[in-house]
Amino acid sequence: MRALVCLAVLCCSASACVRSVREERREQAVDTGQRLSFSAQGPRRWDFGDGQGGDGQLVEHAFAKAGRYEVKAFEKEYVTDRISVLVQPREPFRAVAPNAEAVLVFRSIDDVVPAIDFVERLLSASNVLRVSDRVPLLQFLLEPGAQGVASFDRLEGAGAYLPADVDALVSFFGVHDEVLAQKAFREFLVDHGWRDEGRPGRFVSSSHAAQLLTDRGTAFFVTAETEAAVDQAVAQLRSAPNLGLESEAVAASAISQLASGGVAVLLRASAPSRAAGALKPGQWSMALGALKFSNDEARLVGRVIADKPLWQTPPSSRPARLLAHAPEGPVAVVGLDVPLAQVLDAFGLSPKSDGDDEVRAGLAILSRRLDLSLYFDVEEFLSATIRSGGMPKIRFTLLGEAAAPDRVAVQGVLERLLARRNVPFDSAAEKGLTVWRTSAEEQPLELALDADTLYSRWGRSIADAAAVDLVTELGKRAEGAFGPGHLTAFVDVGQLLRELLRPRRVPGLDARKVVSTQALTSTFISQLTNLDQVLLDLAPTPQGASVSVEVKLSKRNAGE
Repeated sequence: MRALVCLAVLCCSASACVRSVREERREQAVDTGQRLSFSAQGPRRWDFGDGQGGDGQLVEHAFAKAGRYEVKAFEKEYVTDRISVLVQPREPFRAVAPNAEAVLVFRSIDDVVPAIDFVERLLSASNVLRVSDRVPLLQFLLEPGAQGVASFDRLEGAGAYLPADVDALVSFFGVHDEVLAQKAFREFLVDHGWRDEGRPGRFVSSSHAAQLLTDRGTAFFVTAETEAAVDQAVAQLRSAPNLGLESEAVAASAISQLASGGVAVLLRASAPSRAAGALKPGQWSMALGALKFSNDEARLVGRVIADKPLWQTPPSSRPARLLAHAPEGPVAVVGLDVPLAQVLDAFGLSPKSDGDDEVRAGLAILSRRLDLSLYFDVEEFLSATIRSGGMPKIRFTLLGEAAAPDRVAVQGVLERLLARRNVPFDSAAEKGLTVWRTSAEEQPLELALDADTLYSRWGRSIADAAAVDLVTELGKRAEGAFGPGHLTAFVDVGQLLRELLRPRRVPGLDARKVVSTQALTSTFISQLTNLDQVLLDLAPTPQGASVSVEVKLSKRNAGE
């Protein structure tokens, strides 16, 4: 009997040692750097699963790296609470203070090098160096020391923005280890000419004050011309909510529709335009897009945001006749099937002075199809430049065609504009056309008007050139280009260089001077930019407009 009693006591004692563990699984992902609260029924020792710990009944902790963590609470050696937490990389836009004026974001640290390489080839390394002097964080990311590399959170990316109502620049990057990041960046700044002022994180250069700080898993570097502006910008970013820019409903919706990866950009209308009641219906308020880079090409797809379409597609659109049968070799092309007045008003560019009445009238009556193609007149350029002693004299031919449904109104506006220029002009009726001939900037200008179309040629005739279908050719690269409601522009610097480099004999000119002028001009353009082509297309959407941009670089300096 005594043995049975002892066995029962032993079993009861053992069962008392088996404690129930509270289990919790949090499936709602939280950002790295975001402080989380954990609580238990009494004082506990905590293990957060990332090598960090704490003590107390209620504790807070922020995770530096993404992943799934098991947080445990201990009473002595026993586990009383087990909490599973899902942590995701913090989106770079969440490090941006709300209402920022302009934002550039690298969605991952790995996106920095391709973007900088592309810009260096586009604008030259010296121009990029001037920018990096103002934004040393970029140079730090490109040439970090070993400690700096260890502190980066590559998935959280980096960026820079202009805060609202403060003349300052805030650059930032995600970090795993805030202490290590601050130490590495501080050493980098001192090595590159910034002076440590003795105050925590405060630096100065020859022209700027700066503050280095970390906040919620992100390292920030704030620069401005005055310390007061630095303090204002720091106060803004410290008080920003966890969602940052995404705490704004409009911005969050637009950001969610951006393509993933690459580089993202955001711009707002000017502060005076955004003031209460200043933005008119249909005016843009924000523009943003996602950029992807390859070796020789950059593509941006984005949106311009407004409260309604930025412009209306004309009800009776017609094909781009000029561009579908254009002389080959243009260096620039523009095709608009849009109401010009609406487009200018949408971007706050409408004529404002009283002297612009005729311009307004012209925009009102040329409110449908407008197509332009620009050709570089190399022979005239060479002739005029050489005869002027080497001073460049740009010469071109601009062809235009515009829908003009109200012939009488168009004719009246043209004659008033021509009369105001105080330059002689002739007008005549020829085969159903009204034709005006004059000159502008030392080049002949001819306008012709029929029942519903205005034609123009500024420069010499190029009627002997072969015809090409630019609409079909460029439409393959930008869907809908030159179509109803679209505003499309194309610039071909490569074609300009090919025209300049083509061997030529210009009557009346020394062949050696022709060759040297061609070489000097083409070299100047090549040194100025490595740009080959740009294609831009905009089209109205219910909430503004869509934007597509394609930039191609020439391969001529790819190996340099």
